[in-house]
Amino acid sequence: MPAKRPGSVTFVAVLTYINGVLNIIGGVVVLFTRESAPGAETAGGLAGITTSAIVSIVLGIVILIVARGLLNGSKVSRALVTLVMILNLINGVLLLFTLQVFSGVVDIVWVIIVLSLLFTRRANAFFNGQPA
Repeated sequence: MPAKRPGSVTFVAVLTYINGVLNIIGGVVVLFTRESAPGAETAGGLAGITTSAIVSIVLGIVILIVARGLLNGSKVSRALVTLVMILNLINGVLLLFTLQVFSGVVDIVWVIIVLSLLFTRRANAFFNGQPA
């Protein structure tokens, strides 16, 4: 009998889905409003804005795939989320050193919450395909 998905994993997956959708929406908005964006006066500026919008859309799609993988118990998706959280943790610490204390603390707390939800005993059993 496959392991039942814990609520903590579902919660992280839902947050991941929201993040992916927001990336896509943000990229589309930037893509359609890039002509009026600051820095769009030059060809290089417009190309940079367009590239950024496309990257945001593609990243959003990848994030949606990873979220789906979390719901299905994919170890690869869990590893990708963990990697991103480690990068966020590093960013949070760097923010502390640049005296952006609030942002740094928020990043660090966010990482602790997400990783603690993804690595509970029940989540470990789910990702290993074992009954909880």
